[in-house]
Amino acid sequence: MTKIIFEEKYYPAVKEKVYRTRLSNGLTVALLPKKEFKEVYGSVTVQFGSIDTLVREVDGTVKQYPEGIAHFLEHKLFERGDSSDIMAAFTLLGADSNAFTSFTKTNYLFSATDYLLENLDLLEELVTKAHFTEDSILREQDIIQQEREMYQDDPDSCLFFSTLANLYPGTPLATDIVGSEESIVQIYTDNLHDNFTRFYKPVNMSLFLVGNFDIDNIQDYLQRKVLQDMSFEEFTREKIDLQDVKPTDSMRMEVSSPKLAIGIRGKKEVSQEDGYRYNILLKILFAMMFGWTSNRFQNLYESGKIDASLSLEVEVTSRFHFVMLTMDAKEPVALSHQFRKAIRNFIKDPDITEEHLDIIKREMYGEFFSSLNSLEFIATQYNVLDKGETIFDLPKILQEITLEDVLEAGHHLIDDGDIVDFTIFPI
Repeated sequence: MTKIIFEEKYYPAVKEKVYRTRLSNGLTVALLPKKEFKEVYGSVTVQFGSIDTLVREVDGTVKQYPEGIAHFLEHKLFERGDSSDIMAAFTLLGADSNAFTSFTKTNYLFSATDYLLENLDLLEELVTKAHFTEDSILREQDIIQQEREMYQDDPDSCLFFSTLANLYPGTPLATDIVGSEESIVQIYTDNLHDNFTRFYKPVNMSLFLVGNFDIDNIQDYLQRKVLQDMSFEEFTREKIDLQDVKPTDSMRMEVSSPKLAIGIRGKKEVSQEDGYRYNILLKILFAMMFGWTSNRFQNLYESGKIDASLSLEVEVTSRFHFVMLTMDAKEPVALSHQFRKAIRNFIKDPDITEEHLDIIKREMYGEFFSSLNSLEFIATQYNVLDKGETIFDLPKILQEITLEDVLEAGHHLIDDGDIVDFTIFPI
C-alpha cells in the first residue's frame, strides 16, 4: 500500500501549518495540529446543500429532487439500522456532535478530548452508511414539519428567507433550507438513497481535524482504513436560473417594531478561486456604508430610526451571490428608499474613504485573530475543498486590499444587480 504523504502549507501571518493530502479513494484530508488546546474538532464536509435539487445526467436528462432533501438526509444519517442514535454513541465517548446543512454544503462535526480514533470511526460511519425505513421517514417528516413551523414563527428567519425568495423566485433558494410543507412529504426511501449514493462519495467530501492530536497517529489511522470504492457517477449541478425579482414586499407578524431587509443580488459570475476575497471585499464595502463606524449609521442611530440590530449577511459561491442587510426600523419605507439610493450611488458615498477603509480593516483584523481562539470557528469556517484563498489568508488579503479593489467589487455586484426590500409590520 502506498504511504500517505501530506503536503505542508504554512501561513506566516497566523503562524499555522496545514497538512493536506488526497487519499486514493478521492477523499481530501486537511490537518491542523494545535498542541496548546486540550480538545480536537473533527468535521466532514459534503459538497451537497439545499440548492442541489436539480442535477443533469451525462445523457442530458435532468433529475429533480424535493426541496429540503439535503437537510432531511442530514437528520436521517444519525439513525442506525438498529434504530440507535449515533449522536448518543458520541456522547458515550465524552464527545459533542452536531451537523448542519447550508445552501451548498452539509457538515458533520464532533469535539472531543479523548478517544479521537473512536470518534473518527463514528464520523466515518455517519457519512458512509445509510439506513432508511418507511416508518422512520414518516416520523422524520413530522419532526421536520415542526422544525419548519418553528422557523416560520421566528420573525428574523421569516424576514431572511422571504427576502431571499423574492431575490431568487422559482429557484431552490426561494425555499427554506428545511424545505416546504409540500416538499417534505415528497421525500421517501428511494430519493434519499439516490441522493446518498450520488453525493456522499469520498471525491465529494473532505475531512478536517484541528486541535491537540498527533499527525503520525492520524496518518497511521488513515493508512489502516479500508478505503471506499472510487466510483463516482458523473453529473452536473444545474445553475441557478435568475428570474425577475419581486422588488418590494411585506407581511404582518407579532413583532414589537417593523423589521426591514434589503437584498442585493449579483448577476455576474464569481470564480471559486476568487470567492473568498470577493466576500471580504463586499463585507468591507457595506460595513463602510452602513456599519456602526459609518456616519450614516451614527446619524440614524442617534435619531432613533435604527438600533444595534442592523446586521449584514454576505453569501458568495460560484453559483450565486447576494448581500442582505436586516434591521429593526421605525420608518422602514423611508429607510429602505434611503438605503437603496445609497447602494445605487455607492461610488459617491462620503463614508467610502481611505481612512475609513483602514478602520474597517483593523477591526476585521482584530476580530479574526480573536476568533482563532475558537477551534469551533476554525473547524466550521475553514473549507478544505475551496480552491484559492482560505480564512488563514485573511491577514494577507486585508493588507493587500485597496480602496480601488473595494469599489471594483461594488461595481461587480451593484451595477447590473437587483435590489429588493421586504418589511415585516406589526399586527
